[in-house]
Amino acid sequence: MTAACTHLASTRGAATWALALLLVTGPSQAQEPLRVAVSQALSPPFVISRDNQPLAGFDIELTRLIAAQVGRRAEWQVLPRPRIEAALAAGEADLACNADPQRREGVLAGPILLEIQDLMLGHTSSPAADAPEQLPAATLVGTLLGQTYPALDPLFADGRLKRDDALSDEKLLRKLAINRHPYGVSSQPVVSWYTSQEPLEGLGGWRLQLGSRAYRCLVSARARVDSRQLLAAIAQVQASSRAIQLINDFLAPALAVVVSSRSPLKDVNRQTLVELFMGQRARLRDGSLAEPVMSADTTRQQFFNSVLKLAPADYRSAWAAQQFGGRRRAPLELIGPDAVKAYLQRNNDAIGYLPLNLVDASMRIVFLP
Repeated sequence: MTAACTHLASTRGAATWALALLLVTGPSQAQEPLRVAVSQALSPPFVISRDNQPLAGFDIELTRLIAAQVGRRAEWQVLPRPRIEAALAAGEADLACNADPQRREGVLAGPILLEIQDLMLGHTSSPAADAPEQLPAATLVGTLLGQTYPALDPLFADGRLKRDDALSDEKLLRKLAINRHPYGVSSQPVVSWYTSQEPLEGLGGWRLQLGSRAYRCLVSARARVDSRQLLAAIAQVQASSRAIQLINDFLAPALAVVVSSRSPLKDVNRQTLVELFMGQRARLRDGSLAEPVMSADTTRQQFFNSVLKLAPADYRSAWAAQQFGGRRRAPLELIGPDAVKAYLQRNNDAIGYLPLNLVDASMRIVFLP
C-alpha cells in the first residue's frame, strides 16, 4: 500500500470514528449549545411552553434558525424578564429575542426584525376608550412586569393611571377576563391568539392601538460564538424566506373590524357581526342602523375564517336564499381595503374590516379576531 493510500485509509477511519462518536454523544457534547434566554413573561404565539419548558412558538423557532446558522443547537433558559439583559451582560446567555433593550454595557442589539403592535383592551363591563387620557383618574391598567409603554408611561408617572403588573401576558389577560383590572395592555399577536385559539370570556371586543415596538434580538458581547458572527446570522435569517414563513405561521397580520371614529358604535361581539353580515339583523343591539361593507380582495377569505367561521360557498348559498324575491341585499363589496377605508370614513353607519396596519386615527376598532 502506498503512503497516499495509507493516509487516505487512516483519514477515512478517523472520519468514521468521529461520526460514530457524534452519533453516540450527540451534538451537545461535540459542540457547546447556543444559550438562549427566554422571558417567562412571554405567551403564545411567541412562546408555547409546557411545565415551564419552551416547546414551540415564533421566538423558539426563530432562535433555532439563528443557532443553526452558526452551526449550534439552541438551549433555552427561562428567566424573569428583568434578568434577561443582566444574563447577557454577564455572559451567562448568548442570545435573547423579543427583549426590551435597556442599553446595558456588554449587550448588543441586532437589527429590527418586525414591529409589534401594542393594544389596550377592556373587560366587557368597561367603557371603550378612543385614547388613554379618556380613562378615569387612577384607573387600574393591567401591565407586564418590567415592560415599558411609551404611550402610557407619562400617565403612570403622574398617577393618572395605575399599573397592575402581571408576570406574563396570559396572567394579565386572565385577570382582565375576571375584571381584576378593568383595562389591560398586550400585544396584537397575543390578543389575537387568545381570541381565536383559546377564547377568554369577559374580554370586550374593542381595541385601542397604542403604537408599535421593535422586535429585535440581543446578543451578549461575551457569547460563546463571536458576537459579530451572531449578529450576521440574525441578519441572514431576517432576509431568508424561512423568517417570512415563521411570521406567516405564528404572527399572521391581524384583521380588524372597524367603523369611522365619528360613529357612535364602540364595541361589538362576534355573534352580532355574524348576524349582521349574514342578513339576520339590520340593526345593532342598541337599535342603531349598521351597514356591513366587505372587501373583495384576499382579506375577504380571512374575514370568513376568523370572524364568520364560514366557507365562502356557504356564505353565497345563504345570501342566495335570502335574496330570492328581493327580501335582503347582501353586504356591499368594494375593490379592496383602501376603498373600504374611504367608504367608512364617509359613512358613519358603515362597518367593515381592514388589515390592522391600515387602521389609523380616523378609524375605531370595534372587534379584533
